[in-house]
Amino acid sequence: MQEKKLVINFSVPLAAVYLLAVTFVFEMRSVWTAMPKYSRINDLLLLLLVVATVAYVFSRKQYTGHFLNGIITTAALCAYLYIYYFYDEYKADSFPKMVLRFCTVCLLCFALREEHKQKLFELMEKIIIVIAVVSLAFWLVGSLLGIIQPSGIEYTIWSSTDGSEVPINNYFHLYFETQYQRFFDTIIMRNSAIFTEAPMSSFMFCFAFLVELFKKKQYNVKICVLLLIAIVTCISTTGYVVAIIAIFMKYVISNTGKNTVASVLKLAIAPFVLIVIVLVMEYVFESKLQTTSGSLRMDDFVAGFKAWMLHPIMGNGYGNSNSYVYMMSTFRIDRKGFSNSLMQILAYGGLYLLAPYAGSFGLGAYRYFKKADWNNLVFICLFLIMFIFTITSFQMLPLFVFFSLL
Repeated sequence: MQEKKLVINFSVPLAAVYLLAVTFVFEMRSVWTAMPKYSRINDLLLLLLVVATVAYVFSRKQYTGHFLNGIITTAALCAYLYIYYFYDEYKADSFPKMVLRFCTVCLLCFALREEHKQKLFELMEKIIIVIAVVSLAFWLVGSLLGIIQPSGIEYTIWSSTDGSEVPINNYFHLYFETQYQRFFDTIIMRNSAIFTEAPMSSFMFCFAFLVELFKKKQYNVKICVLLLIAIVTCISTTGYVVAIIAIFMKYVISNTGKNTVASVLKLAIAPFVLIVIVLVMEYVFESKLQTTSGSLRMDDFVAGFKAWMLHPIMGNGYGNSNSYVYMMSTFRIDRKGFSNSLMQILAYGGLYLLAPYAGSFGLGAYRYFKKADWNNLVFICLFLIMFIFTITSFQMLPLFVFFSLL
C-alpha cells in the first residue's frame, strides 16, 4: 500500500498577506496598544508591517512598471514628509516611525497584486467578523444581562489626559468594557469589543460591513445582519449613519438585470426612501448634539479648526496635541481627548500633511467615477466619512485604503 505524503503549499506572498491582515486590525487601537504593560506593542506591529512588506516584495518573481513607479512614489513621499519635518518646530520623537509607516504602506500598495489586495480586504473582514461574534456574546451575557461577571481588570491610558492609568473590565482578555451610555436612568455598556472605545469598534464593524457589501461580487445577507447588530450595540452615531447610507446606496446601484419593471420601481421608490433616510439622520444628529458626547465632538471640530487657522499651511507640528487642547471649551474639564481625524491632521500638519490623503482619495474617486465603478466609489466615500469622524489619523488600515487608490 502506497503511503500518502502530506504536502503543505507554503506561499511567502500569501503568508505576508495573512500577517498584514492581523497587523492592520490589531493596530487599529486595540486595547493592548494603550496598555502601559504592553508599551512596545506598537513598535512590534510596525516591525511586522515592515517584515511582511519586505517579504512580499522580495518574493515577487516579476516587477512590473507599476511597482517601479511605486518605488519612485514612495521615495517622493519620504522626501515630502521630511521637508515638512524641516519646517516642523515641534519635531516629535515619533515622527520617523510615522514616516516609516506611511512609506511602507505606500510601497506595499504598489507591490500587491490585485488578487492579493482583494485577499487582504477579505481577510481583515473575516478577522473582524470573529471579533464581532465574540464581542456580541460577551456584551449580551456579560455587559447587558450580567449572567457572567468580568474576569479581571486591566489598565489603559487611552481615556486619560495626563497619562494616568484608567481601569477597565475585561472578560478573559477577549472583550473589554471601556464606555457606557446613559438612557434616562439606565446605563448601558457600549460594545467596544477589543478596542479602546466604542466608536473604534463601530469603525471596524462598519469597515467589514462595507467590504462585504461593496468589495465582493456577492454579499452574504447573514454576515451583513451580524455586522449590523454589532454596529447597533456600539451606540455610535457615525456607525448608524454609515450603515444606513451603505444600505441605501447598495439598493440604488444594485443590478436589476433585464427586469425593466424592477428598474422603474427602484427609481420610483428611491426618492421616498432617501427622504426617510434624511429625516432619520436629522433626528439622530439633533439627538446626538443634545448629549455630552455630541457636544464634545462638536467642540473637537471647533477647537481643531481654530488650531489649524494658526498655521493653515504647515500646521502646528506633528504630535503637538496641545495646539488644539488649548482651544477646547472650558466645560470639558478633564475630557481632552480628540475624536476626529480631519482636524487632527490639519492641526498637526495643515494642508501640507493633508495632501497625501486628499490626493490619493481624489485620484481614486476620479478613476472609479470614470470607469463607472460605483461599488468601489461608494466604498471609499463612506470610508472617508468614517475616517473624518473617527480618530484614525495615522493608522495603517486607513493608509492602506487611501494609498491603494494610487
